[in-house]
Amino acid sequence: MSTAAKQLGLFDGADAVVIRRSARARRLALKVFPHGVVEVVAPLRAGDRSIHDFLRSHAGWIAKARGHFRALHGDAGFAPPGEILLTALGERWTVEYTGGAKRLRAERLPDGGRLRVSGPDDAQVRRQQLRAWLMARARETLSPWLARVSSEVGLAYCSVTVRRQRSRWGSCSAKHAISLNCALLFLEPPLVRHLMLHELAHTRHLDHSRAFWRLVAQLDPDYEAAEQRLRAAWSEVPAWVSYDAA
Repeated sequence: MSTAAKQLGLFDGADAVVIRRSARARRLALKVFPHGVVEVVAPLRAGDRSIHDFLRSHAGWIAKARGHFRALHGDAGFAPPGEILLTALGERWTVEYTGGAKRLRAERLPDGGRLRVSGPDDAQVRRQQLRAWLMARARETLSPWLARVSSEVGLAYCSVTVRRQRSRWGSCSAKHAISLNCALLFLEPPLVRHLMLHELAHTRHLDHSRAFWRLVAQLDPDYEAAEQRLRAAWSEVPAWVSYDAA
């Protein structure tokens, strides 16, 4: 959630690694997310070779961590789902798969709907179709949601984009352009709102200074608990959203 960070995806599929360069980082550090993606936080001065060497030296630890998450969640999380629960919107979508031309049809119901996914019987293709639908649903809902929160607290931003980020819930640029992760749709509404308040606070304070956290505390008195929940909330996002199993 820091504008000092820059992401670069080096690999795809089972070797998904995100490099995040940060002006605040003093040494290389890594984290494995429940959906299998590895994030390396690197100082701005760190070279690509040193980062690759760092990854290779920790290959065993990474494999162990990924194995731990897979043991907890099994392979089902990577498979195209039969149901999608968008907790942030209170929507439950059932998913049906058929052959034929590649296409996804959405039938809306009061509390969700039905998705009919047609095309080849290929898990990766089906994940791609569902991700495209998820992005569209996120754009439809997160952008106006942010606008409402912005109006409520009196903190303006210049633009909003919705992306499928692998290791960040959101970000705010120096020009007050906010980016939101489509995976927010899997979180509880109060947690989504907190993330939006966090990013809107960056329109006043770009860093994570004491002034920034004072503003966040004014906007959301329970912010410390919310920040802790956000750090653990990746376990609530289905693996198929971000990760292609080998």
